[in-house]
Amino acid sequence: MSGVSAAPPLPTDVVALVRAREVEVPAVTCVLVANRGEIASRVFRTARAMGLRTVAVYSDPDRGLPFTADADVAVALGGSTSAESYLDPSKILAAAIVAGADAIHPGYGFLSENPAFAEAVHAAGLVWIGPTPESMRAMALKVEAKERAAAAGVPLVPGAAVDSDDEAEWSAAAEQVGYPLLVKASAGGGGKGMRRVDTPAGLAEAVRAARREAESAFGDPRVFLERNLVGARHVEVQVFGDSHGQVVHLFERECSIQRRHQKIVEESPSPGLEHRVAEQMYTAATSLARDLGYVGAGTVEFLVSGEGGAQEFFFLEMNTRLQVEHPVTEAVTGLDLVRWQLEVARGGRLPLGQHEITRRGHAIEARVYAEDPANGYLPSIGRLDAFAMPEPAVRFDSGYAAGCAVSPYYDPMLAKAIAHAETRAEAAAVLARGLRAMDARGLVTNRDALVAILDSEAFGAGETGTDFLEVHPGLLQAGPDDEGTRAHVLAAALAGSALRRASAAVQAFAPSGWRNVPALPQQAAFAGRAGDVEVAYALGADGSFTGAVAGRPVAGRLLGAQVRPDGSGASLDLEVEGVRRRLECSAHGDPDTPRWEVADGWWATTWRERSRFPDASADAGAHGPSTPVPGTVTVVLVAVGEAVEAGQTLVVLEAMKMEHRINADVDGVVAALHVEVGQSVDAHHVVAVLE
Repeated sequence: MSGVSAAPPLPTDVVALVRAREVEVPAVTCVLVANRGEIASRVFRTARAMGLRTVAVYSDPDRGLPFTADADVAVALGGSTSAESYLDPSKILAAAIVAGADAIHPGYGFLSENPAFAEAVHAAGLVWIGPTPESMRAMALKVEAKERAAAAGVPLVPGAAVDSDDEAEWSAAAEQVGYPLLVKASAGGGGKGMRRVDTPAGLAEAVRAARREAESAFGDPRVFLERNLVGARHVEVQVFGDSHGQVVHLFERECSIQRRHQKIVEESPSPGLEHRVAEQMYTAATSLARDLGYVGAGTVEFLVSGEGGAQEFFFLEMNTRLQVEHPVTEAVTGLDLVRWQLEVARGGRLPLGQHEITRRGHAIEARVYAEDPANGYLPSIGRLDAFAMPEPAVRFDSGYAAGCAVSPYYDPMLAKAIAHAETRAEAAAVLARGLRAMDARGLVTNRDALVAILDSEAFGAGETGTDFLEVHPGLLQAGPDDEGTRAHVLAAALAGSALRRASAAVQAFAPSGWRNVPALPQQAAFAGRAGDVEVAYALGADGSFTGAVAGRPVAGRLLGAQVRPDGSGASLDLEVEGVRRRLECSAHGDPDTPRWEVADGWWATTWRERSRFPDASADAGAHGPSTPVPGTVTVVLVAVGEAVEAGQTLVVLEAMKMEHRINADVDGVVAALHVEVGQSVDAHHVVAVLE
């Protein structure tokens, strides 16, 4: 199955019939979740509490993830990519039949907004835990959804469809919409299949790239253009409907802080939404849902521009599913939205009427990703040596645990951390503290950037437009100050020394670097975000040391070093220039040139230890533009013999459902190509040789 099929708006008599019908309560005893990771575990949790049996499905890379053990039964789908597993309707339905499931919950993403799949579920005699296929189809394609919203009287952001392959037509449509604009996937969201275009020169490539990414993520390459309201707030309204015609809203969430057009911080209430506008948005959202005869959980998304009396809102889209950020609404309302979904799917009425739904306090959610915000959000792929949230005041919905592998085939989100408090300031402080305490070792995460956002003056003031990270790019480089950085790299050097002494086969009793007579200090070199740093130190028998870090004198005392039994790192009590710190140091990768992760309970840094000896291998000098992460080659833009300029894109790689461009680092001529379209490659694979 590819994409979703379009259909005309529902006739008025059909809508009336949907609203009025009394549905016989289906028997639901066993729920299959057609999804993976944290959302699968989240649905299982509520289903178990309701006495239902649960079924997980999993791809080959996901075999060992926690969600497979959270269900009563797990069924292998086979395959690695989304298309081979979670996007294959026949495999999902076969798994439901084999496991004896009588209902399917789609989670979010994948097939969750595919009306044809919902129809196939119904045709198989199973209960679909979601909206009717008719209302899904009406909202699934974004252009048609906008037309339906306009007919319901909801104001729209200027936009235009891109239906042809004629670049002249694209340009004409773009001029009508106005720059800056966004190219957006018609069949999906989540930042995939989306490109920002500021000038006409970038339009054609943006459309082509968005089409490729949309095809990969949603099985549908169609895109459209939409005016980019720079600095507007992204605010959405949670709605719920039942098969008896009742529709309610559960207030709003603000989701303005985004990277690559994908939300990373969400909260409720919105800190900048005028009460008057909020009430208008609630009315618009519930009116649209009623017009659709909507059943189940849905979210109507808006852009809000202006301030005070000049504030206005525009319809973006309706997501006909449960949102990633639904825990924010659960926190402030005290309601279980998955339980509501299950009860409505069984034909029941909404548990509460609009006048019974209240909101208390403030909730904030932060999405934890395996990626490096300071390095262009480069995904981090590999094994998580540790992953836990020790802060009990923070809800932690995670799809991973210590020992799990993060693969290149899916979105890099590891977990969602949610804090709820009486005030917004307190919720932000609790969440920031929880993120600082989070134990995440083995991979680079966006944890420090999230903490910096929550701690920032702009966030505290509620100045949270969709351009937040463009206005405050320094937050993506968050880390310790200069003194803290020097302490971290020194700790990595001392931890390495402690590990070597602990594993020494002879004279393990001698302190590190011991000599009969005074000698040169011990040396170590590291590469970090700030560049190369050299460390020199002389460690005394009593733990005192003197030396230099990055050429600056340093003195202090190693008060204690506890090496982990498995030799993966050490805990240090370190006093530097009179300031005492406890630092956790973890070593990963090659023992001769390990990657050190150092955390002090406030900040975390990563350092690559340089080899003390030159690389004598025959291919040590080989180099060229290479892949930053494992992935699949989707486009090769050059040929052997072609002249290229520095910065020119040579190859496009898909990893974690996003495109990564491999660019030429120098002017030259392509002497050799080492990849082809469709090829799977590892990280650091040289794609071309330039002369």
